[in-house]
Amino acid sequence: MRGVLAVLLLNAILLWGCQRSQTVPSDILSPDKMEAVLFDMLRSGNLVNNFILTKDSTLPKEQTHINWLNKVLTFHAVSEQQFKKSFTYYQGHPELLARVMDSISKREEDPLIKIRKPGRALSAE
Repeated sequence: MRGVLAVLLLNAILLWGCQRSQTVPSDILSPDKMEAVLFDMLRSGNLVNNFILTKDSTLPKEQTHINWLNKVLTFHAVSEQQFKKSFTYYQGHPELLARVMDSISKREEDPLIKIRKPGRALSAE
């Protein structure tokens, strides 16, 4: 009986510890929000590199990227400071960052979301 009780207590402690590590402080972007922001940042980089800069090579590359990243932050109503603080938090919690990045990878595999390169049609895959 004591062995069963010890196993149940150990499981409860492990379960509590796992749940606790998955929560983020209130001043940090939630995993879903962080995923959405990072996904759109990656897409904006793709847009800038494959469409905007290929159409107008006179644009300053770095400033164009910064402008589009700022547009993403504005769209998501996230300040630069809040994003940087959140990103630093996620870097310190690799298990959370890995989950966010895995979700982004799955979204990128969706054929309806893929961004095509100029002059190439989307494949049905």
